[in-house]
Amino acid sequence: DAKLRLEMRSELQRLHLQTGSTFVYVTHDQMEAMTLATRICLMENGVLQQYDEPLTVYGKPSNLFVADFVGNPAINFIEARGAQKQDGAVELTMLGGVKAAYAPGEPVNLREWFAREEKAAAANVDTHAVEKANRDSLFKYHIAKVEEDEFEDEVTLTHEDFVLGIRPECVSICEDGALEGEIFSAMPTGMETTVKLTCGGAMLTSVVFGCVDYAVDTELPLNIVGDNIALFDKA
Repeated sequence: DAKLRLEMRSELQRLHLQTGSTFVYVTHDQMEAMTLATRICLMENGVLQQYDEPLTVYGKPSNLFVADFVGNPAINFIEARGAQKQDGAVELTMLGGVKAAYAPGEPVNLREWFAREEKAAAANVDTHAVEKANRDSLFKYHIAKVEEDEFEDEVTLTHEDFVLGIRPECVSICEDGALEGEIFSAMPTGMETTVKLTCGGAMLTSVVFGCVDYAVDTELPLNIVGDNIALFDKA
């Protein structure tokens, strides 16, 4: 019962605060985890991926698996190539040749970050914390494209290969947009409208507040702006 389920979430949240007790709530429903938890323990194949407050898990996912798992509609993934400039921003080329600049919310030196990650990966090679089968199972993120590739050529990844994780609310349809998109589908629900757009060969999901019924195949300008945009090392 969807309505009763929503009421029970509210009651459980009140009980948690009133009793001051520790609650352990196990669920596969991310909406329940996001709304009820003070901290979320997110696991894949028996391996801890992130343990944080719900909004931190949503806004600062620790890896591609966490970014993909949390959020409805799901996050947009875009592959990009680029390098960090002296001012800290990362110059990127994406969406079939579009130039963009990624400015981290907090200062980060990518060269030092890569060195730390490689050192940590080397140190974890002999760990016995989980079964080997689980440890060797890599999460495969999905890039939504207009024309899906059945087979992708294997390439040697470098420190210039990135994946952008862009939440749907960061894809903004606006008159002064720097990108050109085309409406693939529009799904108004009353309170908000979920829009699928094609841009540079990629399929992007946008969430627009309010009921807007866009016509399919309409060309519209759009921007990618906001704080909930994450940059991941593709490797």
